Amino acid sequence: MEKDQRKRISPKILLALLVAACVFFLFACADATGADTDTETAGAPSTLEVETGTGEADTDETTGEAETGDDAKDDKEKDKDKETDKDKETDKDDKKDDKKDTNKDDKKEAETTKKGDGKKTPAETKSEEIDAGGKSSGGKSSGGSSGGSSGGNSGGSSGGSSGGSSGGSSGGSSGGSSGGSSGGNSGGSSGGSSGGSSGGSSGGSSAGSSGGSSGGDSAGSGTTPSPYYGLNTDPNGNVHCYASAPGYEYEDNSTTLWYTPLRQEGATDPGGVYNRPVIAESQIKPGVLVQGSADWATTLIGYDSFLFCQDTFQDYDGTSLYIQQRLNNLVNGMVERNNWVKAQGKKMYIVFIPNKNSVYPEYMPSSDNYGNTYYMGSYRRIDQVTAALRNAGITVIDGREALLSAKSMAPQKALYYKTDTHWNNHGGYEVYKQLMGVIQQDFPNAVFHPRSDYQINYAETFMKDQAYCMGYYDAVSEPGPVYTLKSGRTARFTYSQKKDTWGQWTFCYKWSNGYSDHLYYHKWQNDYNTSAPKMYMLRDSYSVALIPFLKDSFYQTTFNWAYYFSKSEILKSGADVIIIQVVEKNITDFLGQNPLSN
Repeated sequence: MEKDQRKRISPKILLALLVAACVFFLFACADATGADTDTETAGAPSTLEVETGTGEADTDETTGEAETGDDAKDDKEKDKDKETDKDKETDKDDKKDDKKDTNKDDKKEAETTKKGDGKKTPAETKSEEIDAGGKSSGGKSSGGSSGGSSGGNSGGSSGGSSGGSSGGSSGGSSGGSSGGSSGGNSGGSSGGSSGGSSGGSSGGSSAGSSGGSSGGDSAGSGTTPSPYYGLNTDPNGNVHCYASAPGYEYEDNSTTLWYTPLRQEGATDPGGVYNRPVIAESQIKPGVLVQGSADWATTLIGYDSFLFCQDTFQDYDGTSLYIQQRLNNLVNGMVERNNWVKAQGKKMYIVFIPNKNSVYPEYMPSSDNYGNTYYMGSYRRIDQVTAALRNAGITVIDGREALLSAKSMAPQKALYYKTDTHWNNHGGYEVYKQLMGVIQQDFPNAVFHPRSDYQINYAETFMKDQAYCMGYYDAVSEPGPVYTLKSGRTARFTYSQKKDTWGQWTFCYKWSNGYSDHLYYHKWQNDYNTSAPKMYMLRDSYSVALIPFLKDSFYQTTFNWAYYFSKSEILKSGADVIIIQVVEKNITDFLGQNPLSN
């Protein structure tokens, strides 16, 4: 049927249709060539669209030729890639500009830090205002939001800069919140700068909260030891010993032998008068004069935790020299004693122990809160008496000579307690060595023990009389040296008399043999020194640092904590060597006693 219909169409009609199609085609091509090819954006569709059986076709901008739908999609993707590349270049330029700005701000920040004015730079202020959802540099931020820029791992929120070096400096991770910059490992919150070197300096980690800068490991709220803390230690927390002093005598700190502590094991009373502060801790500063819990206990706060007793001040400045008549009376009394001793075939030695501020004047303040001034005089009472007694033919051992020499050779070594008026056994040994050097010239059989003969250990001391009177006895800790003869050739305790204890003496250790430092009268005998002379000592409380050495240098020793000079007592002891030991502040009282009594 279709074949029949074709036959019926005349050739003229077919020709007309062909001509019409050609004309339509020509018009279409001419229109496409002359069409406006301008586009609003790269890759946008042409304004001329021709429908075909396969879909839309775009006109190529260069040739004007129609493109199929697939070709048009490819061109769109290419155009989008071009746009993305342009965006990336724009971002790079922006980042370069930002980096330049940041470098400028960092330089400003560094300059501000050097000036130390503590003010924030514009860069820091801007950094703190940027939202965490914006750009992040340097590291990863997780677990919370950051109010600044994060360069490390942050487990919480930060109000400043955490983890890197933006806005502040940070060397580690932050596990809590920080109001400033965090540099170490922070397990809590920090209100200032902690750990690194931003805002303050810190050498360690902070486990609590810190309101400022921390110099080491802080386990609490950043508190520091009290200014009167009396540990005689170096910056690393090690107790000083002569072994650390080059060129000095070796100190054996082994624990091979059992040694006697200085303080008894019994507990003190937390509510005792010695633990009730008479001054607030915040007021304990160099130059503050503190009236203690006893009349004799007025204390002057010195530098580096040194505490000085007021009863030494009149000897310190040299303004209270003896008038000549008074000096003559003191000397004449000692000459009378010396003459009697010589008549008995014995030898007398006077040992002066200097006050603490005579050995450590550099720790004395120049003034106090009451307007008093302090300075060490160049010529003082101890100089007057020492010279006068020597001129009278009496043997005087001036302890300043040995102690100042030891201090210069080992300045890191404490010879006196910081929180007490007394010296320790290190100081005692120095004067023991000085004294025995003189005694052995008269009594060669007297035994001297070099430092190498001793095991030296450290134990908590009861000698904290200034801390006691200030009400801080248990609040401070100070070790004292304990000397133990390694040979075991030591004296045995043979006799003692005691009086009621008082003050810090209540807490001195009681030895298994019955000895205690608070005993007023006691005797010893060293069965290994049978050929050595016998010794009798009149003394004051400073003798407790000499007893551990002198008891093992003679055959029999008697120690009498008294000022009176009893002829019968001395004769009864059978002593060959008579020692009168006096601390500088007690010279007037000691020498002013009745020269001789029965």
